[in-house]
Amino acid sequence: MSRVAMKISNLCRLLVMMSLMAVPTWGFSGEGDKEAVKAKTSQDAPDNEEKEKKPKKEDRYFLLSGGTLHTVTDGVLRDVSILCKNGKIIEIGRGINPPEDTQTLDASGYHIYPGLVAVDSGGIFGTSPENSTNVFSLQMTLALAGGITTAATGNHAAKLTFGSTEGLLIKRDLFKPLRYSTLEPNAKYELRAKFEKVRQYIRDYETYLEEKKKDDDAEEPDKEWLKGQYETCFTLLKRDAVAKFTANTAHELLDICDLVSTYGFDAVIFGAVEGWTVAPQIARANVSVVVTPRRRVNRDERLNRANGSSIENAAILHGYGVPIAIIPGNTSVTLWGLAGRDLFHLNMEAAFAVRGGLSDSDALRAITIDAARLLGIDHRVGSIEIGKDADFAITDGDILHYMSLVRWTVVNGEIVYDKTKDTLFDHIRPDGKLDSPPPDDYWPRSLGDDQ
Repeated sequence: MSRVAMKISNLCRLLVMMSLMAVPTWGFSGEGDKEAVKAKTSQDAPDNEEKEKKPKKEDRYFLLSGGTLHTVTDGVLRDVSILCKNGKIIEIGRGINPPEDTQTLDASGYHIYPGLVAVDSGGIFGTSPENSTNVFSLQMTLALAGGITTAATGNHAAKLTFGSTEGLLIKRDLFKPLRYSTLEPNAKYELRAKFEKVRQYIRDYETYLEEKKKDDDAEEPDKEWLKGQYETCFTLLKRDAVAKFTANTAHELLDICDLVSTYGFDAVIFGAVEGWTVAPQIARANVSVVVTPRRRVNRDERLNRANGSSIENAAILHGYGVPIAIIPGNTSVTLWGLAGRDLFHLNMEAAFAVRGGLSDSDALRAITIDAARLLGIDHRVGSIEIGKDADFAITDGDILHYMSLVRWTVVNGEIVYDKTKDTLFDHIRPDGKLDSPPPDDYWPRSLGDDQ
């Protein structure tokens, strides 16, 4: 074969090989075919995105119209409406045009308050509120009939969401309980020693951080011991939690104030029966208190100082600038006879603080916004403001008046108590008028019957 023929032969082989390489292995030759294959592949594959998509939950609207609105934080408004969406307040004013299918409640002639906040409760919730609460219990119904929509239980804050656990739990780990009693001097000494050790650790750690900027080999202080009560002290000193004390005598209150002032952490004292005698010191320590105005402790005449209880306790403490919340002596809703001093009468406990000199508005704050602030949940409950939870207590009179009854209670934008539809109090002033005749006395028997 000549040299020319060999070149031609080699060129033909090369052309054949190039043509074979150009043949598309997927059976397409252009962009249109590629898109077609992609479309076919997409059709053959299961539509995972559609399967993963959950049906969108429809928005739920609630309109509360008319009535006298006690906002607590922004005065009293009359003949306005409140529009709520998915359990939150979104608009307050006149002339609101709600969307279709909005649930409405006409409160004309009634008083609208934020749901009451109980800083302590028993019997309404279980130990783990969202898992062990009977949401159909009589205790919960009675608490709602008293206008309470939020309560602390154990160390958690929860809503009274009757019939449902959705939205029940608000906040966990409200406080860090501490004991600091004059009856336990050794325990007092040990607690101060732990605070001191933790405070020194914080200093050492801050020094370490500064040295670390200059020397990469700087040694971090040991923190393996930072457990148990040491960890509690550390959390308090970092102001990531609030300490909870129980104390009543002036001596105990002063000791706690000294501890708080020395180490600079946030604290609340439950009880504070003799708080009125040391109110300036409590105020300087920036300590909050939870008081029971009707609690009675007799004066000890052997002591050469003011002591015992005073119905003016709440008013005096508030007058010195001490943040207060009010709670009844019995924090359960009692079903065995001790009416008037249980959680159902939280509003009446606040009314007795008024008897002792506290203003109506400040007494209302002590069972709404100030109580919520003490629990660290005032961004959600305690007042009627746009953005907050739609929790309301609608009454037929001033909520601090003993004759007033709750007509409706709303939690998260849903009516969870309706006096006219519940058998507890439906027979008492069904028309809402204070001068209505008394109901028939038919259970268990008429008071006038001899037999």
